[in-house]
Amino acid sequence: MTSYPTAVCGSCKQPVIWTVTDKSKRMPVDAQPTADGTVALTVAGSQVRSRVVEAKFRFGRRDLHKAHFSSCPQAKTWRRR
Repeated sequence: MTSYPTAVCGSCKQPVIWTVTDKSKRMPVDAQPTADGTVALTVAGSQVRSRVVEAKFRFGRRDLHKAHFSSCPQAKTWRRR
């Protein structure tokens, strides 16, 4: 299992991994992989990169993470419009 640098969510204090998406946006993901995760992580240089895995390719994978936006109870306070 790959180890990624973690930080702490400013709201719920849970461990997160800060990633960069395919669209060059910063996105926090939950530090622990989960059976219902949708996000794959890779390392490119010094960045942790994230991409959403299509549903048909998720079956049986144990290395996928959840976007922290979907699991943080305080996510609405951080959302930009």
